Amino acid sequence: MDPIQLWNAIKEELRQTISQGFSYTNYVDTLKPLQLVENENNTVTLQLTTAYEQVASEWLNASSSYYQAFMQAAMTATLKLTGQPTFIIPSVTYVSPTPTTLFDLPEDKDKGEEEDQQQSKDSLASEFVTQSILNPEFRFETFVSSDENREAYAVAQAVADKPGTQWNPLLIYGGVGLGKTHLMQAIGNKVLERTPDANVKFITTEDFINDFTEALRRGQKETEAFKREYRSTDLLMVDDVQFLAGKEKIQEEFFNTFNAITRENHQIVLTSDKLPKEIPGLEMRLVTRFGQGYSANITKPDLPTRVAILRNKSDLENLSIPNDVIDEIAAAVDTNVRDLEGVFNQVVGKMRFSNVPITVETARTILEAMNFKRQRAITIPIIQEAVAKFFNVTVQDLNGKKRNKEIVVPRQIAMYIARELTQDSLPQIGRSFGGKDHTTVMHSTEKIENAIENDSILAEQVQNIREELSNG
Repeated sequence: MDPIQLWNAIKEELRQTISQGFSYTNYVDTLKPLQLVENENNTVTLQLTTAYEQVASEWLNASSSYYQAFMQAAMTATLKLTGQPTFIIPSVTYVSPTPTTLFDLPEDKDKGEEEDQQQSKDSLASEFVTQSILNPEFRFETFVSSDENREAYAVAQAVADKPGTQWNPLLIYGGVGLGKTHLMQAIGNKVLERTPDANVKFITTEDFINDFTEALRRGQKETEAFKREYRSTDLLMVDDVQFLAGKEKIQEEFFNTFNAITRENHQIVLTSDKLPKEIPGLEMRLVTRFGQGYSANITKPDLPTRVAILRNKSDLENLSIPNDVIDEIAAAVDTNVRDLEGVFNQVVGKMRFSNVPITVETARTILEAMNFKRQRAITIPIIQEAVAKFFNVTVQDLNGKKRNKEIVVPRQIAMYIARELTQDSLPQIGRSFGGKDHTTVMHSTEKIENAIENDSILAEQVQNIREELSNG
């Protein structure tokens, strides 16, 4: 069987199952067939190559939607080609693209030189600037939002519907693995779905730093090409802008890029682990720019949301995982979505590659191996009760307006621990303490954080409360 003919047939089947536009173009159409290899177990591997590392990485995941769609498409394609369905396994390898050089000049030398110069001008950036590839799985439909994150979800949808109008830039901030990148890329996928020709670019801050550094190293022409590449985007999405901190030259270029894009009423979306004003080493002009649009907080999912996330993944992958197993995983993994999905994938792998039935006991074994165990959720009311008991005050005291030291210090400690252990936003914490303003929460947490460094008694008190909460 000819690998090119086979791949073309499989692509036609995939065209029917994978959404057209960005997803198909980047994750299927960029693949090139190399050869067919017969395996000892009567299966065949179709070896393919790609010039994009992220594409190759996605195809390595046997549980990804592309991998699963390929298996079905290959069975259908081989049935049509040979009359006999064949089990084909995809193997995608990343191959670094090699730049080509044209040596022959056209007969019209002046015209040829002009065309070569224009071609060189247009292609300079593509030789060293990071290629932008979105994950097609990161869509609004696959983002399960908790009540606390509905605001961020709604604003992200508004930006996707009308980019560059009102919420510009949109900054999504929160802890690691909570879905910031998912929500940001959902905006990009939505924009491309509606406007396939839109110039959408997704990069990490590290990509931006590397691209700019490489442009400077190559010289003036490449630096200008870098600027054209970044400043001509309709939608620029930059992950983890906190890594700009302390890099003055990079911050200056990012500031100019930011201004060029927003001046044209084009959209910028950023993610960060904290608010810009809380990032040490970030220039005030960037803090001001980042805060001029809308800052949306992503928080840790609560138990019902974690259950919904796992059931959603189970449905998307057509898996039959018992509800009690899903409940067990959701109750044990309360750190972030990334950890939650990591445990889920381990359970799925166990179910697919062994004959062991998936039970609560099986899930617990996997959870223990990954250092997770079922525990009660630590909420602000639980923290308030623990702090009130420890300092012999009442929860009403903590939520009230008394300003005497015997009440203020426990209140500040409770706010500090709430921010540390719950991932709730500053406004949410403030509301839980009798309607305090978010600036009050910030001041309280900063005061305790600074005091702990110099007050060993206070540090011990806070640690004792943490242990009490942990032991439940």
